[in-house]
Amino acid sequence: MYQKTLKSSFSLSGKGLHTGNKVNMAVYPAPVDHGIVFKRTDKPLSKSLIKASFQNVTETFLRTELSNEFGICVTTAEHLLAALAGTGVQNALIELNSKEIPILDGSSLAFVKKILKAGIVEQDKVLTLFEVISPFRVENGNSWAEVKPANKFTIDFEIEWPDTAVGKQSLDLPIVNGTFVRELCDSRTFCKKGDVASLKDKGFALGGGIENAIVVDRYSFFASNGLRYKDECIRHKILDALGDLSLLGSPILGKFTSYAGGHKLTNLLLREAFKKGDVFRLKNSSIEDKDKLPGFDISRDDLERLQSTPTEFYE
Repeated sequence: MYQKTLKSSFSLSGKGLHTGNKVNMAVYPAPVDHGIVFKRTDKPLSKSLIKASFQNVTETFLRTELSNEFGICVTTAEHLLAALAGTGVQNALIELNSKEIPILDGSSLAFVKKILKAGIVEQDKVLTLFEVISPFRVENGNSWAEVKPANKFTIDFEIEWPDTAVGKQSLDLPIVNGTFVRELCDSRTFCKKGDVASLKDKGFALGGGIENAIVVDRYSFFASNGLRYKDECIRHKILDALGDLSLLGSPILGKFTSYAGGHKLTNLLLREAFKKGDVFRLKNSSIEDKDKLPGFDISRDDLERLQSTPTEFYE
């Protein structure tokens, strides 16, 4: 199997979830071994590039933020990163005229639609994988995350929000072939109704609303046009985890499991695993790995289903 990039570029605009500012974004094809790189067009060219790497993560509260050595950042990157990983794109250049990726409807749906419409092309270099060869776990209070060997890429997530309509949700899902496109990419971010006012007072969620998030109280979910899945919240946690895990720079062959985790714990896992040194093994992929990873065998039916889903929330 080979590295992939876009056949053509695409652009979209929207507001940031936390800043509330409008941002214009364009995504371009990139050469082999380029990886996913952000470019801030509102900053000097010499300081504008930010590599999508777990080592460049500088903030994880409510979002994943990446920064370069000059302190230039791009924030709330996880939904776009998940869209690229879930469609099998390893090389792309993303230009932004502000720091925050558009939130759109709070999921990866619009990004995936744009990626599939632009098209995906194989390049002339073999794709490398990070194969998990030994189990590894990190903990933070009652929360934990781990990776362990498995014959396909799988995410197993569990959350508990007592005294809310979410309650306890869990899902163990192989993220292979077009699973991300069919079952995850349209799952939206969520928050507790009681937290909204305090978050806004602290300068967060200034662009948030019912149009781009599921709001949860003790007994109910408040969401534009209702829930898309009964367990949409846990599906979104898996979406986030895929985006954060993609910051390794190559797909993972193994199983990721987390209880009550999030951006901080996933990033900690990657950092500590690489310090340990014997958790992952880098290897060249082969055709036998095709059914073990996301981004393969996405059909025209998958694209048509997405095209039928309204996306009036972006320009």
